[in-house]
Amino acid sequence: MLLGDRVPTCLRHTVMNARNLPRFVSLALVLTALSASAQEQVLDPAAVRHRLFSPEQRLEASVSVGLPAREYLTAHYNLNAGLAYNFFNTLALEARAGYALSRHTGLARSISESFLAREDKKITDELEDMWEMNLHGVVGARWAPIYGKLSLLADETAHFQAYLWAGGGLASLRRQSVIQCNQVVNRDLGICDNRTDPNNSLSATQSFWRVDTRMAPVATGAVGFRFFLSNGHALRFELRDWVFTDEYRVNVERELWERGEESGTPAPNPGLTHLVQFDIGYSFIF
Repeated sequence: MLLGDRVPTCLRHTVMNARNLPRFVSLALVLTALSASAQEQVLDPAAVRHRLFSPEQRLEASVSVGLPAREYLTAHYNLNAGLAYNFFNTLALEARAGYALSRHTGLARSISESFLAREDKKITDELEDMWEMNLHGVVGARWAPIYGKLSLLADETAHFQAYLWAGGGLASLRRQSVIQCNQVVNRDLGICDNRTDPNNSLSATQSFWRVDTRMAPVATGAVGFRFFLSNGHALRFELRDWVFTDEYRVNVERELWERGEESGTPAPNPGLTHLVQFDIGYSFIF
């Protein structure tokens, strides 16, 4: 798996090619398709005249949980709370804040163990897209041009809005390397921590992988639906993309790094990291 002059580079380019898809364009195309479908098949003129509930000029509080839509080297489980004001039935301004529980995936752990055991790789590049989002806060606009209803049972219908959401803010980011170990404990087993049981990584209380932290601007966009349950209550379903700039080092000399000396240079064109998630939430409209 780790081949070539620089072991992580092969995988890094594979991941980069898979992740450099135009996600925001995809989200827009999804909404366009949903809009056409709703207007042709679902939208009922009577539903617009007889709304189950009108959010116009009302405050709205919400909570949501975000699950990873795709996992590469990191996985995020996002907890968010939001407060919005609905200026019109179709337009609202919303502030969201939350915390993402993040971790390395099995692929990242496998890379770290196998790379640490290889002593022939003296100079290497760090992997892309290793930053994990933690605390974050954003402000954005929600535009809901479609209102309709779905017939679920003979006498039951579900009123819904389809919407686009776009905004930005700040996020705290944490990055734990998978190839830069400051204190190699056991190179053959790929161990870079003080575990008491070599076969059980959970027995470790301290890790010696390099860790970096930073604050960075973050942009986010979503396409979603909210279904009105009754007056003031709604369920939300979103496909959301979190975007921030990546940072990593290239031409790292392992011997210098493992002695605690700085090595390598920042990547000149690090690109963007995308965290795509499915969000499920609940809203209460005052």
